[in-house]
Amino acid sequence: MKNNSVSLMLISVVTAGAVCLGVLTETVLGASSAEPAEEPEPQAVQRERGSIYDRRGVLLAGSSEGERYYPEALCPNILGTLSSDGSAQSGIELALDSELRRGDVYLSIDSRLQRTAEDILRTAAAQYEKGVSYDTAAPYCGSAGAVVILSCRSGEVLACASYPDYRLDSFPQDFASLSADESSPLLDRALQGLYRPGSTFKAVTAAAALCEGVISPETSFYCGARLRLGGTDFSCVRSHGYTNVSRALELSCNIFFYRTALLLGIERLDRYARLFGYGQAPLCELPTLGGQLASPDSSEYWGDGQLIQAAIGQSSMLCTPMQMALEALTVADRGRQLSPTFIRYGGIHEPVSVLRADRVFELITKAMTASSAYTYGDYALSQLEHPCAVKTGTPQSPRGYDSAVIGFYPADRPEIAFAVMLEGGANAKHAVYELCKAFEDNKE
Repeated sequence: MKNNSVSLMLISVVTAGAVCLGVLTETVLGASSAEPAEEPEPQAVQRERGSIYDRRGVLLAGSSEGERYYPEALCPNILGTLSSDGSAQSGIELALDSELRRGDVYLSIDSRLQRTAEDILRTAAAQYEKGVSYDTAAPYCGSAGAVVILSCRSGEVLACASYPDYRLDSFPQDFASLSADESSPLLDRALQGLYRPGSTFKAVTAAAALCEGVISPETSFYCGARLRLGGTDFSCVRSHGYTNVSRALELSCNIFFYRTALLLGIERLDRYARLFGYGQAPLCELPTLGGQLASPDSSEYWGDGQLIQAAIGQSSMLCTPMQMALEALTVADRGRQLSPTFIRYGGIHEPVSVLRADRVFELITKAMTASSAYTYGDYALSQLEHPCAVKTGTPQSPRGYDSAVIGFYPADRPEIAFAVMLEGGANAKHAVYELCKAFEDNKE
């Protein structure tokens, strides 16, 4: 998002010490007193700043003679920057500044998955330069984007990538050009980039409608590829005929969710959106944005047209890729909500059961698992050892369209939840195979 700006917070920490030397004067009757020799002032010991490691002990940021170095050249937005005098400016360097002044820090990040996530985004950008293809078997592509991978057991952030990014070892020299770059490499798109979630949000709409009883698993609506409302035609990708909620999730049928929204209403839809983590900044160690929910308050004009668009993650709704990953995590954990954390064993909140609706989540999981069949060739999720659950989205954006996917793996006993957002691109779903294969190959 080119108009976003990044502000770096600067903290100056000044330490001072004073040594008071007591002077012992001995007076001896009939003898002259002599001044004792001054004790040398102790030299201040400059402690090296603590190192930052990944969850397996791989060094991500170390110090040598007061200078930071980065052996893996990974996750600059997570690690953060230091000023020329060593003061923390951003990222973990700032968030855990006091801890790093005393010792080492272990992150939840898995450097192997982080590298895969960053490679996915670079591959998408390279493919984007060749031209965007919306063919269902085409490679994934995007001019920029983000990938987030969360542990379903703990909420730990296993990978959090943003592209384009920058190199920490040359950051001071590159800062001026980075700041002027219209592609906004200093923006952490995973935590602070705002996007419409598009059809990835349909799992929330389905859960809200089923839990509120406005539809049942057997409810069917007819999809003839368009719905006329208030003199305007609202479209679907094709005609799906009579469709229930499971099939609508699998095929991403807009018309089903348009009609569902008219029964549900925006107040109930927004209430469930919040339960899934939307409309509020996630609590974690790094700065995040909360985005906004679609509502009469966030829209200049509000009516049924805006309501039905909200049900498919459009209208005035905005969110971060981290929030999209949290939606996937909430579905994967059957309504249990975990706060994300970047610190190994650092869960900052106990999990909260926000929805106790096992049958609803079972239905959504089966539909998302069926949706994984619509991946092809080298990207086919059928190649994985276990089934994978996904929900795709093609939200409208200032670039025309973005491409997104959320999901979890394995579908039947989830270990990771994820979100991929590609700006101006297509087929984000085809990045999922590489992501899950990397997890399979590097399981702890």
